[in-house]
Amino acid sequence: MAYENRPNTGSLWPNKNRTQDIQPNTTGKIYIDRSLLEEVMAQSNNSLVQLDISGWTAIWKAENVKYITLKISKPFVKGEQAAPQKQQEDDDDSEIPF
Repeated sequence: MAYENRPNTGSLWPNKNRTQDIQPNTTGKIYIDRSLLEEVMAQSNNSLVQLDISGWTAIWKAENVKYITLKISKPFVKGEQAAPQKQQEDDDDSEIPF
């Protein structure tokens, strides 16, 4: 799908193989840009690194399946304005709600 392999985005899909309550309801992947990780790791004072995560519900029209698209970013700090991300010219944003 067009949204995969974009920096700092991912998706969660229904787990069609779920047979027990201990198994996850959704599974997916997220693709994190190395520079974002390095930046937040450098700013962290301990072994935990915090990232903000946002999600949008969507429907995969081909199979009428609901899923969630994800976006991660540095933690929001009031008063800071996020720098716009540079997108590659061949990216197709038609299926991404952000």
